[in-house]
Amino acid sequence: MTANSSPREFDGTLVSTPFGAENVRQTTQDEYKKLLDKYDSEDVLVLTGAPTSTDSFRDTLDEVLPGAATPYVTSPVVHATDVLNQTDDRVILSDALRRELLHRFLAGYEWETEYLRRASNQSSFIEDVDRVMGTISWQDISPSETPELREITTALEGFHNWLAEHDHIERGQLISEALAVLTGEDYDDIVDIDAVLAVEFEEFFPLDRAYLDALTADCELVCIAEDDASVRRTWVETGPVTDYVTFSESQRASGVQPSTRPAATAAYFAEETVVNDPDAGSVSVLAADSGGDQLAAIANEIEELVEQEGWNYADIAVATKQSGSTVTDTIESFERSGIPTESATTTGFGDDPAIRELLAVTRHLAADEDDDVPDHGPALDTDRLARVGEMDQLEDAVRWWATDSGLKERIAEQATPLDARSQFGNVRRAFRMAAFLDDTAFLDATWESFEEMLERAHEYASQQNQTSATDLDGGVRVDHLQAIKNTSFKAVFLINLTDSEYPGEPFLTRLFPHERVASMPDYPGVTDLSDTGVNQTFPTDSTASSRPFVRYHAEHARRRLAIGAGAATERLYCCLYEYEDTALEERAQASRFLTAAYADLPWVTDDADPQITSEQAAEEFLLSRVDNALADVRRANSQDVTISLDEVEAELGEIQDLLDKSGTRGEELRKALRARVEFANGEVRR
Repeated sequence: MTANSSPREFDGTLVSTPFGAENVRQTTQDEYKKLLDKYDSEDVLVLTGAPTSTDSFRDTLDEVLPGAATPYVTSPVVHATDVLNQTDDRVILSDALRRELLHRFLAGYEWETEYLRRASNQSSFIEDVDRVMGTISWQDISPSETPELREITTALEGFHNWLAEHDHIERGQLISEALAVLTGEDYDDIVDIDAVLAVEFEEFFPLDRAYLDALTADCELVCIAEDDASVRRTWVETGPVTDYVTFSESQRASGVQPSTRPAATAAYFAEETVVNDPDAGSVSVLAADSGGDQLAAIANEIEELVEQEGWNYADIAVATKQSGSTVTDTIESFERSGIPTESATTTGFGDDPAIRELLAVTRHLAADEDDDVPDHGPALDTDRLARVGEMDQLEDAVRWWATDSGLKERIAEQATPLDARSQFGNVRRAFRMAAFLDDTAFLDATWESFEEMLERAHEYASQQNQTSATDLDGGVRVDHLQAIKNTSFKAVFLINLTDSEYPGEPFLTRLFPHERVASMPDYPGVTDLSDTGVNQTFPTDSTASSRPFVRYHAEHARRRLAIGAGAATERLYCCLYEYEDTALEERAQASRFLTAAYADLPWVTDDADPQITSEQAAEEFLLSRVDNALADVRRANSQDVTISLDEVEAELGEIQDLLDKSGTRGEELRKALRARVEFANGEVRR
């Protein structure tokens, strides 16, 4: 996409700020204080470019707000939800319910284009179409050149009409529907503010900008845009946001040199600038043999930060390039290591033992007498199952099971406080799904229907993102890079910094072949590009490819690293692994961006050998050392040489304190170690 021939005109002030979280934070506080000189805090609305950064900006502005007042901070989609709740009786579908209804709507859909007809036979087709439809819906666009995109848009319009007939609306329609309200006669009854401060303006989509324009028809408007920082908007639109808008007044905020090494590294990734060493903070390269070893090394480093530095888990973030399964796999790995986690974009619905129990109950109740019910999963009381099956309302039945079976008590007793809160939230989602079937006349309120809905929500949980932030605290934040923009953590771990990931291959959809998407001028993303489009969007030039499409998405990957690095206030860890997890153990190349930073930035250093601070690391060290000893014993027997276990015993000494603190688990490890040593010494035989 290129800049509009007629930019949207705003009656307000645009304040541009140099790249850097420190600059954005200071400019936001300065502009907010200016508005507070004229208006009360409750009359100043602050809109962020993404829901995931609202808490961060609320904390930033709370520092300058006098008294006990709280800044009014929200995002366009959340504000649009409030507008529609005041003016519209339609039910706003959650992401899970929307996905379920779309699956049912498309199940028997007759596609006209040959490509979509053939593609519809693939098991992932509806999921792939769903992602394209979601993008089209959120942007409120109508592709006109590609026949398949036109047909998908027609199907989406049919889905929206079907929802409207039953008084439902999906979240992708929220901003466009609320925009219609703001441009209508109800504006004065809805809008009760005197000023709007729009931060992260560089991330506002065209529809967001239209919404902001309508919202501020009678308000003072100030927008803050950060240079070279857009990752959300530049996924669908090239160039700086200033190519698409004009303001009655424009200002340039003063910037400061990065005050920490993580901030200086972020500036290097974003703009290829090299500054003097700030001499504060650290940037370390944390390398491991494999992807699994990488996560184990990160877990060990996190425990060291918590134990030796006295930090909280909530002071630490781990960022992935993509959302979905990469995030959930990381969460699962940390939880196996005993590290509590949280996420603003993933619910954990697919890996929740409480949901697995409810799913097992539902499978039994939905099965016919002749069906083979899976014998795996939790044991279920048959009398309780019979009573649940006799209840008229699904929601009442599911709630009764959760209470009578002791599910709620088991969650509270067995899970950590953070995990318990997450599990309770997921159980409430299951309750709402059952209630939705009970209350929706055009859906069958049967156990079979509920099983289908719960199965699908469980299956796709790791692949879907929430459209609004989750209010969680207490664990290590695990999210994709875009979700931690303009947040701050004492330590940030950027994982998988290999060349296959950064930049990796451009990817927009599984629905169409890569080359086909790259040539679609009307695809809802940046595709049909020229060199000018790349150069106008990114000041960096770090790939040798001559194809604008490949160059663009390579530079976009580099910018995402900048966003992640900018979230670290004290320590930044660039993490990678040496070998791919394949049968051939192919060597993984370090990201070209990391290699360049290592060469150009003297403060980017290899991480020192970590001390053993976590139970998992202790266990792995123990067993690996004893296994090495066993190998030495075998070599001694075959080569007629003498060996000693003294060195092994000395190395084990450094983790004795940890085992002492590990209670029963530590004693189990001691027994396992003793057995292996005895075996190595020939004192016992198998």
